[in-house]
Amino acid sequence: MTDIPNSLPDHHGSTLLAAPDTEVSAREMFGVDIDMMVPAFTEADERVPDLDPAYVFDGDTTLAILAGFKYNRRVMVQGYHGTGKSTHIEQVAARLKWPCIRVNLDAHISRIDLVGRDAIVLRDGQQVTEFREGLLPWALQTPTALVFDEYDAGADVMFVIQLRA
Repeated sequence: MTDIPNSLPDHHGSTLLAAPDTEVSAREMFGVDIDMMVPAFTEADERVPDLDPAYVFDGDTTLAILAGFKYNRRVMVQGYHGTGKSTHIEQVAARLKWPCIRVNLDAHISRIDLVGRDAIVLRDGQQVTEFREGLLPWALQTPTALVFDEYDAGADVMFVIQLRA
């Protein structure tokens, strides 16, 4: 998994697979009492979180997260600091082999990091200006789960995140 605490490394690479290529049973994979098939990947790339085989899932939270993966919807998991909200999402993603990026919405992340910016580059010996997309446009084009940590601390960038899929 890629963790983006204060800056954005080069996230512009493509994902290993362009879309989920299999489905798994929520009941068999996560032990939840529902007949739901969830999209998953057969191969993991470097953005897939490390699997913790000892992780214990909360049923209701797991169902909400799985519904987000199945129906391509945003899910908000709330709770006290340090209770494992982000880890829960990461462990679901790990079992689905789904690429996942954690973004810490602290004072060091900006709208430019999320949306993108113009950059001057050399092309054929000439300086040209081109748009370099940020994390959000890239993530919308790839099968990537975004985990926005400390959501309440990101007042400066919240309007950028209000996207509709």
